[in-house]
Amino acid sequence: LQNAVVSFKELCGLSPVANLMQCILAVSTRLVGPDNTPLVVLNLTDQYPTMELQGIVPEVLKKIVTAYEMMIQTIKTLVENTDNLYEKIVQCQKAAMEFHENLHNIGTREGLKERKLQKSVESFTWNITILKGQADLLKYAKNEALENLKQIHYATLSCGLNKPGTENAEISKPRRSLEVIPEKAG
Repeated sequence: LQNAVVSFKELCGLSPVANLMQCILAVSTRLVGPDNTPLVVLNLTDQYPTMELQGIVPEVLKKIVTAYEMMIQTIKTLVENTDNLYEKIVQCQKAAMEFHENLHNIGTREGLKERKLQKSVESFTWNITILKGQADLLKYAKNEALENLKQIHYATLSCGLNKPGTENAEISKPRRSLEVIPEKAG
């Protein structure tokens, strides 16, 4: 995700520490023609806004659109696959924790002596910790990707670069894992 976002930021002429709202705002002047009509608009009807060319555009804009599309595709892949992958990591971690309870006995049965046995248990424990860290990083990356989508949405609206009729498009709010899920009426 970071590589795709940084590539887009560079084409916008901004540093890697800039946010996507700043990028859209910075590039917005290049997305408008001399007569103030948009050369590129963003379709906000989908959760993953797409850039649409409005006729013939300069080559530099095509590069920006291509980088943007690659970034959006990367965000989409991350957002849509994170929950399933996170669950698999958590299941693996739980299985490892269950195995960890018997690890000392298994090591002893396999002939490991004090120092080697202790090292094996420590190494296994470390790997479980790493697994937890990877799961946390995955969730963080998904929330960051959803925040990026919101920034694109709001910046597009503020610049007036949204495709006509898409200004009221709904943007999804990331649900925090401990938030109460509202009940549906009916």
